[in-house]
Amino acid sequence: MSNEQLTSHMRRIVLTGDALADFPPDQQGGYVKLRLTTDSGDPVMRSYTVRAFDPERRELVLDFVDHGDDGPASKWCRVARVGDRITAMGPGEKKLAGPDADWVFLGGDLSALPALAVNLEQLPADMRGYALVEVPSADDVQDIAAPSGVEVRWLVNDDETKPCAVLIEELPLVGWLEGTPYPWFAAEFDAMRFARGFFRDEHGINRREMYLSCYWKLGDSDEGMKRAKRRDMELDRMKLAS
Repeated sequence: MSNEQLTSHMRRIVLTGDALADFPPDQQGGYVKLRLTTDSGDPVMRSYTVRAFDPERRELVLDFVDHGDDGPASKWCRVARVGDRITAMGPGEKKLAGPDADWVFLGGDLSALPALAVNLEQLPADMRGYALVEVPSADDVQDIAAPSGVEVRWLVNDDETKPCAVLIEELPLVGWLEGTPYPWFAAEFDAMRFARGFFRDEHGINRREMYLSCYWKLGDSDEGMKRAKRRDMELDRMKLAS
C-alpha cells in the first residue's frame, strides 16, 4: 500500500496484495466497496472509483477526497500506511460516457473527479464536448489527458457552505453543440437535481441516454444521502407518471 497527498484535498491510495490476483483488468471507471469502521466500531461500506489497475503488479489505485473531517473514509485515508489491511469488494459496473455520442457534456465536483477523469481518458480521440469540474482550490486542478476537442473547464469554489454553486451557474452558460450529446454528471445531491432539470427537462435528454448521480449530500451522512436519493427517485417517477 502507498498513500500520497495528490492535491490539497485529494489523496491517492494504491492497494496491493495477492488478493488482487483475480481482479479483472480494464475496470477503470467501475467501483469497489471498502469496508470501513466508525468511531463506535460499526462497519460501514463506502464506494470508490477504480482510477487505475495494474494486473501484473497487482496495484489498485483509488483517489479519496480528503475532507479533513472525522468521517470513516476521510479518517482512514489520512492514516493508512504500508502493511495496513482493508476489505474491498467488486468491481461494480462502469459508468462511462457513451462512445457513440456525437459529443459529451461532463460535469462534476471533487467527489466525482476520479470517475470524471477516467471518462475523459477513455473517450475516443476525435470526441468533442465539454467537461466542467468544480474544485475547492486551484491546487486541486489535475493534469488529465482529454481529447483535444473536449474543453475542460476548472471552476474554483472555496465556499464550503455553497457546494457546486459555481458548477450549476456555469452549466447553462455552455454552448450546446449540434448532434446527439451524452451528458455525464455527478456531484452533490442538490446539484444533481439541478442537472437533471437542465438536461432532461430543458433539453429533452432521455434518462437512459445520460448518467446522473449524487455522491454526497450537504449536511448528511452517506446513509442519509442514499435515503434522500431513493426518495427523490420515487418522487420523480411519480411526477413523470402523473
